[in-house]
Amino acid sequence: MMGNKRDVSILIPYKLSDQGVLVFLQKREKDRKVLPGHFAFFGGKLEEGESPEQGLEREIQEELCFTPQGYQFLNQYPFSDWTGNVYILQVDDSFESKIKVMEGEYGKFFSEQEVLHEPMIIQHDRDILKDLYQRLKKEL
Repeated sequence: MMGNKRDVSILIPYKLSDQGVLVFLQKREKDRKVLPGHFAFFGGKLEEGESPEQGLEREIQEELCFTPQGYQFLNQYPFSDWTGNVYILQVDDSFESKIKVMEGEYGKFFSEQEVLHEPMIIQHDRDILKDLYQRLKKEL
């Protein structure tokens, strides 16, 4: 880890539907220091000595009471004050019954159109989601 740049691991659960690819995002509490009231990704900061995968599994267990399996690496995103290790996981329609949202107000699936027009999603996150859509369009 260089300087005080945080290493973060993020999971983007997604499912395929008639509306295309739906991504599952967290509605953050209004009193959060970072992105209050925004829709954002599940995941968080790596602890000392953790690999990005170990951090991802721990954070998702803490935030969703769920152990992700079969996830894939999307990309690493170097931002000014943090580096995001982004993973994706295809889930099925029963996903919401398998999780319990412990952080944030709730989780919600968004279509690609909703992601583009939701004012409470920051541009960094939109850019990451664009990469996800591009990759899945190639694969599907």
